[in-house]
Parts: sequence; C-alpha cells; structure tokens
Amino acid sequence: MKKTLNITIDGINIFAEEGTTILEAAKSKGIEIPTLCYHPRLEPMGHCRICIVQVEGFERPMTSCDNPIFEGMSVTTDTPKIREMRNQILEFALATHPYKDCLTCVRTGTCELQEKAYCFQSKLPEQISRKVPVEKTADNPYIVKDEEKCILCGRCIQVCRTNTGRFVYEMIGNGVNTRVVPTNNGVESSLEDAGCIFCGQCIEVCPVAAITEKERFAGGREWELKNVPGICVECSLGCYLERQLSDGNLIKVTVPAEGDKVSWLCKKGKFGLVDHQNEKKATVPIKIDDGKKIEISYDEAIRAIADRLSALKETNNNGKIAVYTDGRLSCEEYYLLHRFSRNVLETEYIFPGLEPAWVEAYTKLREIAGIGVNNPTPFNIRNAEAVMIIGSGLEDSHPVADMAVRQAARYGNAGIVCITSEPEKFSAWNKNVIAVDQGHETDILVAMSAVLKGEEISKAAERAGIAESYLITALELMKNKKSVIIATPSFFKSADSLAVNALLDLAESGRQIEKGRSNLLLLSSAVNAIGIFETGLLPVGKKEKTEKVESRVISTQTLEEEIKDGKIAGLLLLGEEFKLANDLNPGFLAVITANEAEYAKYADYIIPGRLIIEKDGFFVNASNQVRFNEAAWEPESVIVEGWKIIADLARAMGVKWSYNSLKDVREEMENLVSAG
Repeated sequence: MKKTLNITIDGINIFAEEGTTILEAAKSKGIEIPTLCYHPRLEPMGHCRICIVQVEGFERPMTSCDNPIFEGMSVTTDTPKIREMRNQILEFALATHPYKDCLTCVRTGTCELQEKAYCFQSKLPEQISRKVPVEKTADNPYIVKDEEKCILCGRCIQVCRTNTGRFVYEMIGNGVNTRVVPTNNGVESSLEDAGCIFCGQCIEVCPVAAITEKERFAGGREWELKNVPGICVECSLGCYLERQLSDGNLIKVTVPAEGDKVSWLCKKGKFGLVDHQNEKKATVPIKIDDGKKIEISYDEAIRAIADRLSALKETNNNGKIAVYTDGRLSCEEYYLLHRFSRNVLETEYIFPGLEPAWVEAYTKLREIAGIGVNNPTPFNIRNAEAVMIIGSGLEDSHPVADMAVRQAARYGNAGIVCITSEPEKFSAWNKNVIAVDQGHETDILVAMSAVLKGEEISKAAERAGIAESYLITALELMKNKKSVIIATPSFFKSADSLAVNALLDLAESGRQIEKGRSNLLLLSSAVNAIGIFETGLLPVGKKEKTEKVESRVISTQTLEEEIKDGKIAGLLLLGEEFKLANDLNPGFLAVITANEAEYAKYADYIIPGRLIIEKDGFFVNASNQVRFNEAAWEPESVIVEGWKIIADLARAMGVKWSYNSLKDVREEMENLVSAG
C-alpha cells in the first residue's frame, strides 16, 4: 500500500500518494504549472523543461512532470529565475517555428505553443534558418505532416511506442536541424513503410499543427467547429468519440483529453466516419424493376414492402420470412425489431449478426457472474498482470484491444499467452504463443481447465498436443485474479458448445469470473452484441410474455444455405455492412441501408437508412457499459430514422403501434437493458 506524503507547493499544504509527480500534486489543488511536452495520457518525458520548479534544498530547478514528490518537499512554482528560463525556452521554440503562419494556421486559438507565448507575453525572436522540408507531406490518405511547425516535443514518438507498440517516429539530425520523421530500419521513409497503422494518435497529442488530418484543412478554426459526442461502431469496444463539424461537414474525429470518457482511437474510429461520409449514400427510396432503379416515395415503399411481407406470411406460414442485420443497430432499433419479427412477421428466422457460440458463452457468463456485471475495458487490459488471448485476428477486429495488450506486454510487464492460428503476429513481442490450427483452441482450453481441477499436467499436455512448459506457464499466469481473458470473434466463429464450456470452465476455475465480477472479455463481430442480447432479439435475455414465436440464433452460413435451398421466401436486411454472399437471390428482398450495396441488383426495394453519425440511440459495448450516440446533423434529404421505419412497417401490416417518438420507445424499454 502506498504511503501518503505531506508536501508544500507555493505555501499550500498538500497530501498526495507516494509516486505522485510534482505536477500531478499541483494540479490536484488547482496550482497551474505550464507544460508543453507533457500530455495527461502519456508517460512524462521532461523534454521541453517549461514545467521547471524550484525545490528547496536543490540548487538547480527541476522538471515537475517527471519528478516524484518526497516527504516534506517544499516547491515554488514561480520565481524571477524560473520565469526567465521559461521565456528562454519558449523564445527558442518560437525562433524555430514559423509563427508568421499563425494567422492562417488551422490550430490558431488551440495551439499550445501559441497559448504559452501569449501567457508569458514572449518576445517574437528572429527566425532561425533550419534544414527541414518546407512543403507539407501527404503520402497517405489520412495524415499530413508539416515539419516546419514541429517543436520536437516528442509526444508523437511517445504515443506511438507506448500506446500502439509501434516505432514509427524517430528523431534524426542535430541541433536546430533535428527532425522527427518516420523511419524504417533507421532510414527515413513514408508512414506506411515505417509500419504506421494510421490510428491518428500522433495527431491527437501534437501540441501544434505539425501533424494533422487531411480533411482538417477543409474546415474552419478549431473554436468554430461544432462538437458532437458519440461512440465508435467499428467494433464492439464502443469507444467514445467527439465528432467535430463545420457547415454540416465532418472535419475530424477526436476523443476527450481527460476524464472518464478518455479513450484511444484506431484507424477505424479516427478515419472510418470520414470514409463512410465520402461513400455513395442512398438518399431516396428505390424500387428495382428488371435491373432499373425507380425512385418512389417513402410511403409508397413502406406500403409495397408491407404488402409483400403480409402476402409471404399468409402463403408460407411461419419461418419463411427472414430478418438479417449487421449488428450495428441501436438498442431502440433492436427492441422494435424483435417485436416486429416475432409478433408481426411471426418468424423464427432472425439473424442479428451474432455468432451463436458468442450467445452461448455470454449466456453462461451471465449465469456465473450475474446480470449487469462489467467486463474488462482496454484500461483493465493495460493494467492486467496477465492476459490470455484466445483466437486470431485481434489486431484487425479490435485494434484498440490489441494496443492495450501490447501496452501490458511492453510497459506493464504483464505475462501474455496467445492461443492462436497466427503466431507470427505475436511472436515479436511475446514468447508465450501457443500455435494451433483454426478451430482447435478447444484442446488447449480443456487441458488447462482439467489441470486447474486436479488432473496431472503431463497427461493434460499430452492430450492437448502441447509442451508441458507452455501449459505450466499459461496456468501460472491465469491463476491471478487480476488476469484478463480475451476471446476474439475468430474463436466464436468456429467454436462449438465444447469450446464454449471449456472457455467458461477455465475462466471460472482460474477465478477470472465469479459472482459479481468478470475479467472475461467476449468480443463479437457484432458491434452492439450485448445490446442485441439485452433487448430481447435472442431466445435468451428479456422478452415479452405475449410473443408469438420463439427465435433461433443461426449463423450467416446457415442463412445462406437456407436461401440457396429455397427455404427463405423473403428477406429483410437492416444495416450498412452485410456479409452475405452477393450471388444470393431470395424470392423477395427489401433493404434498409445508408449505403447502396452491390447486391442491390437482387433487391426489390431499398429504403435509405441513417449513418451512425445521423442517429440518436443507445448501444452496449463489450465491457457491458451503456453508451449514448448523439446525431450530429439531420440528413439533407428526408431520410427516416431506423426505429420509425420499423414502426411504420408494423403499422402498414395492420398492427396498432403507438410510438410517435424515440422517447416513447425508450420509456417502454426503460427497465429492459440490464447493462452496467
């Protein structure tokens, strides 16, 4: 347990934990110490030295951002000598920075160098000539570098190494000609060749405009941008976002700098929305007749789709109409969709975009840990004493989780065990890699669980076909209550009930899950997986007593087979990203989507839906936390909200639903979502 230390800063008595830096102690009492290289989400570096303070008993001032306090420490944050030294540091930074461009710079008003120069009323020195490129570099679709503006704070280097586990940036040169550049084996290169994953975190921490988004130059000044909070729906982690807009255009995506909503972004979260915005969007309802697209009214489309669905329902009885989503709808949309599917269409063919094995695993997790228990967050992963990854593709499916594992391995000294069919992706930063063929993770899980229950290690290892040393290492790491287990979507794609039971047995035996606590993170390819579960679309979870049909959880592969066998006479698709084969041709196909898809040639009707940036709604992330997404704007054309399209279809099929607003839907489902 850390000691509480008593110190004095500017005559104010402060109590703080051992290990707290001078800067942190000062901030806790509202004492301002200027910083430039320091960032609240990075390990302190002490590069810029603007944060220097005078500590009693020490002749020279010391940096406050990276020096811890000690008992009885007496600190003075502002003296004539310190003020002079800070001014000298700032003036040198200004001498090597093109401050004459400030009037036209996109960071004017939010530039940290500009703000410090104003606070200190720094003199503008003569510019020092530097041998750095004067032209901006934009050798990729996302990031622009302006080396002239770089102040060598080191933040981009630090964030790349500590938060993503990459080593893209490096300082080269000497003196005023020092540059921060992407390198490959020590040689200056493009960002892509340097191994950049384009997460944009270097942009997030840059104090000036040395690194910016490409789209950023199309917008206004920082203080003119409209800020709209929301969540990322590129994976089931559901990271917080802040979308910044100018004149109805998305200029940049960022995250809060400090507080409970702090998170890091990946390429999908940082640039995915911008990419989607530039895609061809559906703007009006379309009827497709002999391959020709005919624009029709919204009311006409609703009436036509409802008539066809009613006819199919009467002709084919139950189970011949299927409903398929991409896993990205909001909780409100899923709630109405489950009512519509079961009580209006009376179909059991509901395909919510979830892996059946994930549903089975999450059901059992709830039985053990209880309802509403939070699962691990990326922050928990970073600070775990050990992490086990079961399955492959974490870097592609959930990049922020992959970053957190890399942080735990490199800087938290956590033990990592990977049971994967892609060992080459992990071998560079972790030696405890158990290579298996796709779908054979079960053998390892069963062996580990058996040993925890008393079986001899030699027998379990022989049965699983792995070395005893691997099994011993893995078991030792997973015995700790602060260990985290991550199951990737690839695991659930191929897992059966035996694999699911082995996973839950291992987690329970190793005390990663118990009543009221879960260190098991079940990652689905469906973004709103837990939201789907909790809003009643599945056979498990909360449902109405009056439901006419019990749904089944069937995989996409099964759906495709059912369509090919002619068992599905009609298909209703909702969402933006469908993984169905393009050559499928059900008898009737209606699509509600924000983007016109390639399979439109088989569709009978397409109703334009809203992008995530255009809709209000709740989501539940993989950590079992409820997140609210706020619409950034109303679509230019009349594009109806998803919940209303579902309600209008139900009414057109003769059901008396009285939802007139999203508030009506939420009031009905107020006690439904049990997430924390």
